[in-house]
Amino acid sequence: MNDVADSRNRIILLGQNLFFQARIETVAEPLGYSVRQAHTQADFWETYTDGETELVLVDLEGDAATWNGVLAALGERAGADASAGPRIVAFGPHEDTASMERAAALGAQQTLNKGRFSATLGEIVGGGG
Repeated sequence: MNDVADSRNRIILLGQNLFFQARIETVAEPLGYSVRQAHTQADFWETYTDGETELVLVDLEGDAATWNGVLAALGERAGADASAGPRIVAFGPHEDTASMERAAALGAQQTLNKGRFSATLGEIVGGGG
């Protein structure tokens, strides 16, 4: 994929688990997206660029301090304009409703259990999820 497409169509997967990365790449790359995984807040901000990152996928099983910090900072950047910034989708275990509620409170537009996330990944990446 060329660098121009990579810079305009970026998806960042925030989390330490590599399980979903290959699945996301399989769906996203044919649609013209590059997928980057960020393990820490520093990784995330090294990869993130306003206007170029279209989608942030947050694995709620990852380090809670990391995803809380990133979501809070993205919310501050967007300010009062909820449509500013990338679309944020958080996913985690179905029983972890507290993390899903926290992610939503911090600005995730969608929170899904892992099964639903896997089943609708094509829609999520394609913008319809």
